[in-house]
Amino acid sequence: MAKQDDAALKLLRWELEGHGDAVLAAMLRHPDKSLADAVELIEQEIKALSPKDPMSELPMPSAPRGRASSELDALGQEFQTFRHLLRPREAKEIEATLKDLARTRDRDAMVALRRRLRALSLEAAFWSELASGHKESNAIALVISRKGKDVLAKAGETAYLDDPSVTAMIQKESERKAKSTFVMHLPVGRLVVMTGADASIAALFRRAPGKDVVSVLTKTVEAIEENEAAATRTFGNEMLAGKYAEALLKLLQKTSL
Repeated sequence: MAKQDDAALKLLRWELEGHGDAVLAAMLRHPDKSLADAVELIEQEIKALSPKDPMSELPMPSAPRGRASSELDALGQEFQTFRHLLRPREAKEIEATLKDLARTRDRDAMVALRRRLRALSLEAAFWSELASGHKESNAIALVISRKGKDVLAKAGETAYLDDPSVTAMIQKESERKAKSTFVMHLPVGRLVVMTGADASIAALFRRAPGKDVVSVLTKTVEAIEENEAAATRTFGNEMLAGKYAEALLKLLQKTSL
């Protein structure tokens, strides 16, 4: 728990120093890491975040001695709020500490407990923000095809797009005429089909995407058709084709927030 507390305090220090956006972007690159491991990797990636004195910490403000009782009540409420983040043994340790503080009003012990609870608060807020960011991605899946016939590459949750009835609908719309954009309202969201002279991209979104998304799809179809030799090399290799589709999906997710 000490390692996790130290990691959360570093996040708090970075936030107060104005590095919040850079740190959040770095955290998103390590969604499978624990808080402590992610912070260690971030320090290696962003050298400016490494403190000159590795033992330095933000000083915790001391409350006036006359308000010890109300401060202890506040710590007790904060403990109950974030108790679910603790292991049973750790929760019992804090309960015992609160009982001792009710008797001794030890200032140093109270400051140490406040630091520990604030670390839990920061950890909860950080992971909540990360979770909500992943959950709310607008772009769900995409399929790149030759006029809706031969599939060149796909990415995301394509099970719905692989349904025969949806595949037939995409093919029908993409073959009507060249260089057109079709938007279909489906039970799961919006399906945007962008067609060129020979290539087409069908992208599925939870909500209606904006004009920027249409622009990205248009430029991508144009690039595929204008660079035929490069397209043949890319889509002729299953691994390269998959990486291309995944990169395009990530771009659509960023563009269609």
